[in-house]
Amino acid sequence: MTSYLIDKIIKITKDPKSKPFFEKALRELGESVVAEELGELKYQIQTRQINNPAKYLTALLKRQLDKNKEKKEFNPSAHQEKIRTYFEDTQLTLFTNLRPIEEQGKVEQSKMEMPYRKGIIPWATFINSSFFTLSTNKAKSDKVLAKFRTLDGETSIIPLFRGQIKPGDRERGILTAEHAKILAAIEKIWVDQGCMKNTYPSGAVTCYCYVSIRELAKVLNWKTFGGKQLTWLTKMVYDLKTMPYYLDLSGLNLKNITGYGFSLLGDVELVERKKRGQTETVLKIKFSTPLSIQLLERHAVSRPIEIAHIHSELAFLIRLFIEPILISLDGREYSKTLTDLIKELSLPAAAWHNDKTGRKNVFKKAMKELNTQKTADGRQMIVSIEKGIYDWMLVARLDGEKKCLELQATRSAEPLQ
Repeated sequence: MTSYLIDKIIKITKDPKSKPFFEKALRELGESVVAEELGELKYQIQTRQINNPAKYLTALLKRQLDKNKEKKEFNPSAHQEKIRTYFEDTQLTLFTNLRPIEEQGKVEQSKMEMPYRKGIIPWATFINSSFFTLSTNKAKSDKVLAKFRTLDGETSIIPLFRGQIKPGDRERGILTAEHAKILAAIEKIWVDQGCMKNTYPSGAVTCYCYVSIRELAKVLNWKTFGGKQLTWLTKMVYDLKTMPYYLDLSGLNLKNITGYGFSLLGDVELVERKKRGQTETVLKIKFSTPLSIQLLERHAVSRPIEIAHIHSELAFLIRLFIEPILISLDGREYSKTLTDLIKELSLPAAAWHNDKTGRKNVFKKAMKELNTQKTADGRQMIVSIEKGIYDWMLVARLDGEKKCLELQATRSAEPLQ
């Protein structure tokens, strides 16, 4: 039983007599669903007049319990074993793994002993939707709150500075969903080349691969492209190296570390040569320390290559956000108000954010593409916009039977959404 969540509910609702019902809801629905409904209650308390918080939360949880009746009985032990593959053990482990180790001594080049299954993208779920924005965002840097969760039940909300190597640094630009799709395609190429890595006597490890820009365009499902498009694509790869992040860890009281600045790629080298009368650009790409460690430690969720083919940037960010949640819910339904989803995705300010109908219309367009998506284990994403009590809501679940995946393709350290 997650007592801290029950204690939080009692503190907000001031209704200790309903504790048995809240505990039952937690057992049957799981922590993530109850936490989401508690978040909905807190939002409504802030924005509307809620006279009876306990009654409101009870109604929300009863609705979820009714929906859950048709699902198979929740198995806490099986669920706990499932989420074990999605989390680092502790917050200390998670953020200690970020710290770089000096690359000293003679490098040993090798491949992972048990590489990821070819044809999939191992997405390090430490790198969540908070790391990317929409192309409409004209800011060169900003600060958002990113959430990280570990197996010991701890959740950290970390200030994430996007576009700066440290606070006060010059603005270097914020990576967009387009950059994220390119990163996904690079990771697919890394897998197909056998998951190559550099290992140093000091203990430092980095992943690397060789990427032809033409091959990268094909992985992204570009049907036609010329010199200008390939030059643009090359520039976008370099952005993954030069547009940094800074995590403010001062609130965690970690020993000897108060912040960490990093990029997603550590180094990019370019070689151009003539091949069949055409200029071929080949990049040697080395992943950064945090990304390399997450991939090599298998803290990554497997995603099909089709995720890199999503056209809508909003649809891509939504998928990045909800997929780990849907996998952990194992077929049960997830819902979130569109207003809260805008905040979770840290979307750049726009007039439609404050218009209920506008929110519905914008998100509804993204739903069309999301409903064509499947997870790496073959389950269909069923996503819709439904009317909530005070706002339109995104409602999502996974449908269909899971296909058997190799063990190495399913390891992840999921951020709390």
